[in-house]
Amino acid sequence: MIAAIFGKRRAAQQTSQDADYYTAGQFALIKARFMKKTVGLIAGSVLMGLMLLGLFASFFSPVDPTINGADSDYRRGAPQPVLFWDENGFSWRPFTYTYAKEQPKIDFSALLQSGNLDALDQLTSSGALDASTQNKFTVDKEARRYLQFFVKDWEYTILKIDTFGIDWRWDRHLFGVATGKIHILGTDEDGKDVFSRTLHALWITISIAIVALIVKLFMSLLVGGVSGYFGGKVDTILMAITEAVRVIPPIPIYLACAVALAQIDLTPVQRYFAIAVVIGALDFAALGRRLRTHILVERNQDYVLAAQLAGASHMRVIWRHLVPSFGSYIIVDTLINFPYVILAETSLSFLGLGLTEPVNSLGVLLQKAQDPDIQQNMIWQFFPVAVFVLLIMAFVFVGDALRDAADPYSERNK
Repeated sequence: MIAAIFGKRRAAQQTSQDADYYTAGQFALIKARFMKKTVGLIAGSVLMGLMLLGLFASFFSPVDPTINGADSDYRRGAPQPVLFWDENGFSWRPFTYTYAKEQPKIDFSALLQSGNLDALDQLTSSGALDASTQNKFTVDKEARRYLQFFVKDWEYTILKIDTFGIDWRWDRHLFGVATGKIHILGTDEDGKDVFSRTLHALWITISIAIVALIVKLFMSLLVGGVSGYFGGKVDTILMAITEAVRVIPPIPIYLACAVALAQIDLTPVQRYFAIAVVIGALDFAALGRRLRTHILVERNQDYVLAAQLAGASHMRVIWRHLVPSFGSYIIVDTLINFPYVILAETSLSFLGLGLTEPVNSLGVLLQKAQDPDIQQNMIWQFFPVAVFVLLIMAFVFVGDALRDAADPYSERNK
């Protein structure tokens, strides 16, 4: 009797779930399939965490990432670990040590007395002139510096809209120390904090990708929508242009545009938007062709004819009826192309043709990492490389999961 009751309840729940499944919209189905992808969910969580760290980089950064926050007393400094215990005992409050720069010990007396090349060779071979030797720090383990949370430090802008006179500023940060500055991932040759620079570079790179994808999406919808809806000579001309853009290798075009931009006196903000527009404008061909093919089929459907008979204009039919019918694919394709746009910006900056110092971007930081001096003496400056790899892998796994979720005939969804 009890088994029969529970059996009926399970059958009713299954019937309700089936009814919800067959009556759900396209986005609801994609969401339901995506929630079953464990790898996609983990990658999505990592991606959201990275984006939040980048979006609120100023709050999470203990030090100003610009030259104004450079620590002249800790240039080329190694990471300062955060500890809870050491040989002096345990502490519930996290702490770090106090660091002081060693004074370089260079003895020129032998060189001045003898004045020959042997003394000079002895001085250079001793390593006293090496950068790694001249930038050593003593650690005072007795002078602990305890971490404080929600500290008041340098001021930054939360929201600024000049048109409406809005300029919201704040001076609170997640953590810091009472005396001096804390550099949990060390500093570069100018004394700028690597951790703070990486967080700000993360958001700059993601925002460039967002602007580039908006430009790409607009051009793809415009070219694909108009070409597929009108057909004829309009379709022939637009597809000829699209094919010309599609067959030309992108890297030479990026390099040519970057060289052209280098000849123009642009501010960092103007160069930022110019690179984003160039990347987006040259990447519309694939999505534009797919959208054109879809509209060529859909333009003869009854709902399109009904909209035309109701007096809807051509643009209204395209934007309000045809494009939304392809909306799920457009969203998935845009998210999948995110890592490729990030790679394009990073490659240009890495080659020195994109963003440059003092702008913080992952490409700029990766470019610095190829310096032999950094590779030998400041290995901690490779942290942006790890963040870049993690960001790209997170986008790739989320894109793969979305692709499978958007495909109802995928073998993984059966």
